[in-house]
Amino acid sequence: MVKRRDDDGSLLAACRTGDSAAWETLIRRYRRLIYSVPSAYRLPVDQADDVFQRVTIKLFEHVSRVRSAETLPAWLLVTTRRESREISRKEKRYASFEDEDSERLPADSLDVAGRLDAVAREHAVALSLERMGSPCRELLTALYVEDPTPPYDEISRRLGRPIGSLGPTRSRCLEKLKSLYLESGISDPPAPSSGATGGVGPRRS
Repeated sequence: MVKRRDDDGSLLAACRTGDSAAWETLIRRYRRLIYSVPSAYRLPVDQADDVFQRVTIKLFEHVSRVRSAETLPAWLLVTTRRESREISRKEKRYASFEDEDSERLPADSLDVAGRLDAVAREHAVALSLERMGSPCRELLTALYVEDPTPPYDEISRRLGRPIGSLGPTRSRCLEKLKSLYLESGISDPPAPSSGATGGVGPRRS
């Protein structure tokens, strides 16, 4: 298989040589993942921006220590979580997750680990979708990412394919997406009923 020039491994290698375009591509690809972590800690926008800046600076400083593309998402999650917790402590927010007042918080506020796991899964789906070629990427994006979902006749025109072929093509593309998703190292496939890019499930039959 020919290696794509924009896969994570190639981007990391280019970043180590000082390639600014590769750096911008890599940060853009992982921007949503990084921002999702301070969101899981319920940090306000200005503090989430601070976390993002800290993490990108650390990645720039330590890019040579990220040994492989496979370890990059985990490195980013661990680093972003650490920075989010540090800022939370400074603002006396993180303590609320550990002290006696935590019983008064909504249950979902306590499940930071669960929300971070969901973030990782959503990102794995998004990257898997990005890795797909045409027409699968365009078809699944139209069906499960765009809001509102375009009608089938419009999708048919975009792809230059008859409407009757979209259903079978969708099934094959979902199987391919599942395979790519499992290659990310996450054992469970995305739930069919979850929303947005973080869950590619049919909206219609």
